[in-house]
Amino acid sequence: MTTLERFGLSVALATPFNRDGSIDLVRLGDHAAVCLEGGCDSITVFGTTGEGASIGADERGQMLDHISRTAIKPGQIVTCIAATSIEDAARQCREALDFGCKALLLPPPFYFKGVSDDGVFGWYAGLLERIGPDVRDAILYNIPSVTSVTVSQDVLTRLRAAFGGVITGIKDSGGNWKYTEGLLEAHSDIAILVGDERHLAAAVQRGGQGAISGIANLFPAEMRGLAIDGQDDARIRALVELVLRYPVVPAIKVLMAHMSGHAGWTSVRAPLVDANDAADTLISSFQAIMAQNAA
Repeated sequence: MTTLERFGLSVALATPFNRDGSIDLVRLGDHAAVCLEGGCDSITVFGTTGEGASIGADERGQMLDHISRTAIKPGQIVTCIAATSIEDAARQCREALDFGCKALLLPPPFYFKGVSDDGVFGWYAGLLERIGPDVRDAILYNIPSVTSVTVSQDVLTRLRAAFGGVITGIKDSGGNWKYTEGLLEAHSDIAILVGDERHLAAAVQRGGQGAISGIANLFPAEMRGLAIDGQDDARIRALVELVLRYPVVPAIKVLMAHMSGHAGWTSVRAPLVDANDAADTLISSFQAIMAQNAA
């Protein structure tokens, strides 16, 4: 990926689990294909919606290996890194680059809290240097609600100055429109990707290059209208407000089970807990949103 290419829409792919807790690789591949056929340009594996921090090293390899046996091309896959040590993060990055992935999605270190911008910069710089000369297509990932660390614009500016074209974008899932606007104003020559779908249309209208979206697991075609054309969608905004009332990943999986008819989608890995107890209320509210916006 280069800064001249439009990133487009990537689904933050949910990970399906079997009853014994193992990954359902067949359903994973099938769902990825459905998302691509439905309007996504790429899939993002091991992200927040995909419970990537709960997926071990061997399983990451198994998932990539299985996907490689499908019609999905490595260049259609963004790989999210989930590690707090530079050594482990670099190992995940090299595996993804060897696989031929489209890009690396890089959250900041998420164990230590109250770290300074110097600390965040130092961690990223150490990681990019450790990966080696083949490092490319690094997309920083700002999601302070999960990491408790904000990837500041100063850190982004310093990393771009130090590593040039290696930094090709930033995914902003902070939900802070002022922060997003600042990115669009100061870094319009790289891919500004919005994870909060409520702000996506406005960001695209101001030059944003697309999104890595959890809601695309449910509505890839509708999300494409937001991510590519900047067409606001009241239904999507209402749906995001709904899932934010619950733990987000279990809520999305309940709705995936409802829409697909496959009850197994509700399974999550500890420390997450499934939302089955709230499923009836969640689905009822979801149906009301769909009915209201279809009228």
